[in-house]
Amino acid sequence: MKLRSLTLSNVRKFAGQSATISAIGDGVSVVSEANEFGKSTFFDALHALFFLKYGAATREVKSLQPRSGGAVRVSAQIELPEGLFTLEKSFLAQKRASVKDASGTVIALDDEAERWIAQLMGNGIEGPAGLLWVRQGTTALEPGGTSGAEKTEKERLLGARRDLLSSVAGEIDMVTGGRRMDRVIEAAMQSLGRLATATGIPKANGPWKLAEQEAHVLTDQHAELERVCLELSDALVQRREVAMRLEMLEAPGTQEALTAALEAAQIAHKTAQDHAEKLAQVQDQVALRCLEMEGAQARLDKLIAAAEGFEHARTQLSTAQAAYSEAAQNVRTAEAATNSAQTALVKASSALASAQAAKETLQHEALHKNAVEKHEQLQARLAQMMQKRNALEQANAALATQTVTPQTLEQIEQAQADLARVQAEAAAGGVQMHLDYDTAQKVSSKDVPLEAGAHRVGQRAVFDLPGIGRMTLDPGDAAADMAAVEKAKTALRTTLDAVGMANVDTARRSAALRRDTMAEIALLKNVQETLAPEGLERLQAAVAQALAAVEASTTSRTKAQHDPAEVARQLEAAQQAEHAARATYDNSRDKRDAARAALARAQALRDAAQSGFDLAAATYGDPDEFEGRKAQAARDCALAGVAVEDANAASEALQKDAPDLANAQADLARATSASENAREERLRLKTRIADLGATIRARAEDGVEEKRDEVAGLLQAATERAARFEHEAAGLMLLVEALRAKRGAAQEAYFGPVRQELAPLLALLHADAALSFDPTSLLPQGLARGGADEPLDMLSGGTQEQIAILTRLAFARLFARQGKPMPIILDDALVYSDDNRILAMFTALHRVAADQQVIVFSCRQMAFAGLGGTRPVVEITQDR
Repeated sequence: MKLRSLTLSNVRKFAGQSATISAIGDGVSVVSEANEFGKSTFFDALHALFFLKYGAATREVKSLQPRSGGAVRVSAQIELPEGLFTLEKSFLAQKRASVKDASGTVIALDDEAERWIAQLMGNGIEGPAGLLWVRQGTTALEPGGTSGAEKTEKERLLGARRDLLSSVAGEIDMVTGGRRMDRVIEAAMQSLGRLATATGIPKANGPWKLAEQEAHVLTDQHAELERVCLELSDALVQRREVAMRLEMLEAPGTQEALTAALEAAQIAHKTAQDHAEKLAQVQDQVALRCLEMEGAQARLDKLIAAAEGFEHARTQLSTAQAAYSEAAQNVRTAEAATNSAQTALVKASSALASAQAAKETLQHEALHKNAVEKHEQLQARLAQMMQKRNALEQANAALATQTVTPQTLEQIEQAQADLARVQAEAAAGGVQMHLDYDTAQKVSSKDVPLEAGAHRVGQRAVFDLPGIGRMTLDPGDAAADMAAVEKAKTALRTTLDAVGMANVDTARRSAALRRDTMAEIALLKNVQETLAPEGLERLQAAVAQALAAVEASTTSRTKAQHDPAEVARQLEAAQQAEHAARATYDNSRDKRDAARAALARAQALRDAAQSGFDLAAATYGDPDEFEGRKAQAARDCALAGVAVEDANAASEALQKDAPDLANAQADLARATSASENAREERLRLKTRIADLGATIRARAEDGVEEKRDEVAGLLQAATERAARFEHEAAGLMLLVEALRAKRGAAQEAYFGPVRQELAPLLALLHADAALSFDPTSLLPQGLARGGADEPLDMLSGGTQEQIAILTRLAFARLFARQGKPMPIILDDALVYSDDNRILAMFTALHRVAADQQVIVFSCRQMAFAGLGGTRPVVEITQDR
């Protein structure tokens, strides 16, 4: 098959256009255009034509549709030994596929056309799409990703390579290395896949897995039945033990002994409790006597403390009074010093004020001069402002009389245009009456004689004909036209009267005068804003302020009669003297304030000492009675001590003979617990015997032992079946491994045809070099040169790219040997090759092109100039 032309319609960037590549030659054809021309678009469209269904709506198909939408159409003219054929597909919209012969006759349509194309490409073998056609940016022989789509593409390409090599080396298939071996291994793998996964573990829902699951379930059932059998045995043993324990608890004398022990413990506890209550009463008396003794001692201590506090308060009061007297004397001394310093400060301030007044007199002279100059400037601006203001008022007054605005003039001119239009229409459709008189009598209308000549009749009218009668003229539609004329005249007159204009020309002159007046007003306003940016009132206020400043400076101004230098010297001396006097005054005032603060503190301390003394005196009481009160408190304290000793003696006597209440309580609790436990245990044992009896009866009726033995038999059978499947899976895996090992040795012969085709092409780049192939992927895996083997992924990007393309060329030669020469299509390949090797690759392309077609798309116009070959014609036309 050879491709002669390719046409795209409404594909990607060719929206609404048709792009055609024609005159494609037999050997090497080069389409060399700049980036963004659409070379990859031609490549993808060609792939869609041969390998995508016309009814497909996949992402790959949708990527061909431009943003404007519409049907995507791709057609190609191919040459076969039978002649020329045209293949065409329309995707997404107007879906269609067709095959036409050289005469244009449709020989296959839609699905039949798809089958025709599939048969042409090898009955569905899509090998050429990946083996011979290289997309832009692709340098390897198969996708390198791990996505689902990329894995599927890898498997498809592997199948294509295997089918190609098996068909080329058919004699090997008769031994061990071809498709027969593949089918044997595939059958073994299918049998193995029925039982196990690729890693050798049981496959889900497979017979091996089901047998294991059945064995697992039966194991659980057997364990459960075994547990139930053990539970039955344990229930029998427990029932015997419980019955023996209940018999011991209900034996004669056991309950009576527990009751007697409980009663004895209760009596002992009552005795110990009564003695403890009596002892508690005595201890309460001891606590009461102790409180009375503490109260008496507190009263005695209070009297002693009052005497000591009274003496201390009297001493503090005397000290505070002396300190207050001293602070008062210090205040009087400080106030005298402050008064003296204040007098000196007043004198210095007066001298400073005189010096400053002399300085201000000199300053007022300068201020007066500046105020006069400022007032004169503002007064001149105000005069200009008033002049412009008067002119603006006159212009505004004139504007008020000029009533024809642009809008009004537009209305007037529109009314005049309407009048002219309806007059022209009336003139075209009206009736004219011509009168010529031979006598003195005249035709009249409404008693008005009509002169000789032409008269227009615009509406129905009656004319008097002297000596004859009356004549009526009815112009028909012309009457309506005359009514429109009158209406238009009235509208024009009304518009002119509204602004007081006699005619349209007068209105136009008035409108022009109004425009001039408005321009003058705008100019005057701009001048006013320049003279008084803040307004006339602010300017007038500024003039008034300047005049007031002049008058103020004139009023306060006196003739300066002092030397400015002398005035400055006197002012500096007066400032220094005033500063020294103020510092002295401030210092004396600070000392006076400190003395006043000290006096206030001394007074507060004296008042506090007086309050403390008064409180201590009140607590101390009458000095004459103090000693008697103190002696009585001492006696009360002694009597309370004796009472405490008597109460303690009584308490100790009771404590010596007291029984141990805690032991009695513990013994009572033990006896009570033993009696209750015995009763509860009897009830619990009776209930336990009933429960165990029910369990034993239920298990005996279920026949759990028979079920256990039955499940044990089923478990043994399932276990044996799972072991048999495991053994079968192991045998299949061993068989597959042995077959693959045997095939590995034979597959070397598999690669003979491709090595044969590849050797002369590889020699163009690397002398004495050879490629080794991966028996699994059927692709090159390493390069042997110079006595060293180099893995393919360790080679440079350029070398990997060159090997990938040479391998494709070898596969293309194999397709040709099968009688299926397919075009080799490269889209921007050889991007990593240096100048020398790219020339060698060009030679390789021409070597292959001697027997089959090679089509190259490239944007590297200078680099691919040396490739030679045919340059197809590329045309782009606009669709109609």
